[in-house]
Amino acid sequence: MAYSVLILDDDADFNSLLTDIFEQADYEVTSLLDPLEAVDVFREKHFDLVVADHKMPCMSGAECMKVIKEMKPEVPVIMVSGYLENDTIRELISEGVGGVFLKPLNIFSLLERTAELIDEAKKSHGNSRDESSGSYSTLATKRSNLRFEFQSFPCKASASIRFAERLYGLRNFKSTLSLMGEPGANFRAICDDIRGFDSSIADSFIYLTPDTFDEANTIALILKAQKSGADMVTCVILDFAAMSDAQKSLATDLAKAEGVFDNGDLALRTIFCVNSDLDSLFEVGVINEQLYILMGTTEVHVPSLNSCSHDIPIIAQQLLVDVAAAKWIEEVPQLGKCAVEFLLRHPLDGDYQQLADAMSHLILTGVKGPLTARILKAALEEVSTITPRERALAYLGDQRVDYTLAVLTLFNGDTAKVADFFGVNVAKVESVLQ
Repeated sequence: MAYSVLILDDDADFNSLLTDIFEQADYEVTSLLDPLEAVDVFREKHFDLVVADHKMPCMSGAECMKVIKEMKPEVPVIMVSGYLENDTIRELISEGVGGVFLKPLNIFSLLERTAELIDEAKKSHGNSRDESSGSYSTLATKRSNLRFEFQSFPCKASASIRFAERLYGLRNFKSTLSLMGEPGANFRAICDDIRGFDSSIADSFIYLTPDTFDEANTIALILKAQKSGADMVTCVILDFAAMSDAQKSLATDLAKAEGVFDNGDLALRTIFCVNSDLDSLFEVGVINEQLYILMGTTEVHVPSLNSCSHDIPIIAQQLLVDVAAAKWIEEVPQLGKCAVEFLLRHPLDGDYQQLADAMSHLILTGVKGPLTARILKAALEEVSTITPRERALAYLGDQRVDYTLAVLTLFNGDTAKVADFFGVNVAKVESVLQ
């Protein structure tokens, strides 16, 4: 039998969203809008956890919690709210609230804390249930089984669990790390996870894009981090393949901590984020041999969504919440059960980018939930997932032999000139032509 959760929120739309989230995670859910009714229901029925809104008419969440704690003090309570002062949060926790979450919610963290509180209550007060029941096969328990915090993936699939474990094993890398993922992969969230792996190190992360990566800005950010007490600075270069030649040269100095970045008092690390494997980037001349060697020191492939399909519904729902929050849209559509089944069974042609674009499309077009498989399928088909540059890069990767032959013809068979054209050595050109 699944663990039982009581959801109390007078906002019908948000109540419905919470209900769908917990039902998808295999909890048995009772959802109510009226706190007075919730107290009566709680008195008569067993619940393993209560999720309550803080601001409600007739009775606040805090008042409701006091009543139910008097009846059954062993039942943990999670409080949600649109906004709370720090003093109020501290007061709620001191009064026994097991977790406080502000809207828009982080679904991963909410489910993780739910599993932790139920597990703690089970251990403290005994458990008559089978430990293999209901929610203990859910996302939340999968995530809590990791030895560390990890938010960029739900880690419900074996591929994302292996990815999380590998990143954790590389958390103390010394110089460079290359992350290679599909277009749309959330590199920033992944790097946030890396930053959180070791709280004992004062490590400052700097995020650099083609628009912000230059010598003056980067040095200023590094010095600012150093003055704030950082022992180490990790520079994350996003969309590296789109950088100019001058920026790539600067990135080489940064990765080697040479030239203007030679600072003996501060440890520097660099994370390169790209949407292609290094061999392809090298072969088509996007990176030169020096960068190829530097970036290849430590490579990690971000798993495609299609390789961890059980993560997709949770990620899709979180995307809906995030886009709605960014656009100040209060009503968030929820994935219906048929839509969840669709995502589990049907591969995404454009992987991360297609899913992100589809969720954004649904929010911006004002689609109401629950979302059906038909609506979701139409949204996925509606969005374009491949940019002209990505299409050109893929084409050159697939057709590199023909392309090399064409350039060879242009230079009358002079392999040295072909090598110079691509920015590689002659041996590389000859290996492509074999």
